[in-house]
Amino acid sequence: MPEGPEVECTRLSLRRFEGKKIVKIELTKLSQKYKKYEGKQKIFDVFIGKTITKIERKGKFLIWNFDFSKVILNHLGMSGHWIISEGADVPTQIIHPKIKILFKNENKIAIFEDARNFGQFRIYDTYQDVINYLPIRNLGSNGLKVPFPQEAFAEKLKLKKNANKEIGRILLDQTLIAGIGNIYKSEALALAKINPLRLVKKLKPEEIERLGFSISIILHKAVDSMGSSIQSFRTFTGEEGSAQKWHKVYAKAGIDCESCGNEIIRIVQDKRSTFYCEKCQV
Repeated sequence: MPEGPEVECTRLSLRRFEGKKIVKIELTKLSQKYKKYEGKQKIFDVFIGKTITKIERKGKFLIWNFDFSKVILNHLGMSGHWIISEGADVPTQIIHPKIKILFKNENKIAIFEDARNFGQFRIYDTYQDVINYLPIRNLGSNGLKVPFPQEAFAEKLKLKKNANKEIGRILLDQTLIAGIGNIYKSEALALAKINPLRLVKKLKPEEIERLGFSISIILHKAVDSMGSSIQSFRTFTGEEGSAQKWHKVYAKAGIDCESCGNEIIRIVQDKRSTFYCEKCQV
């Protein structure tokens, strides 16, 4: 699933369309095979002639704002990504297009491709309705915020309910820090040299501070690398991101640690894979 950095890369790519007037948000023929899109073209026709004023990110969500009250909430799901293409037609190499957006006085279109169909592109009557949507309302601090919200991060970790949780589990809680997923959880813990099985109550203040800095470093490095293309994520050109090239532990079970030569191991926490070096991470 695309994590915060991949969604941020997507937002930065789509910013070229801010200020552009929509000719049409077109639900593709393929999309009509799925209930969430079936027969809903007329609902999206309300955006004809409207201008995109801002595309923002909250956690792993994109919020599309327009020059009238309605808002679109977009989640990439497990495999979704946006591609910017020349001309008015979907290129034949894009085999799972669900949405195509055409713009006035623009020779490029935006295409939402979503092979596994877990993505969302939902209309809300107002921006406040989106903010009140529970997964948005409960989001923690933005992990890409500069400077990193170290104090808020530490305070939430110290809550009584978190004391006996493994740090490798709680980092996936979007109410703690928004935008961290499996990949960057493993990489941040590796950089901070913290074992994912450590209980939160056992972490020293300096370790929590080091972890916060590590989260920030890893997330920003991922954005600079245009995200991680482990399975399906692609950049707006349809090419792979390059963050996976510098991963130290993620998906490297059985491979020797670059720092100590010890074998990277994989464990399962809350049905999700975590990768780490038990020698370097204590």
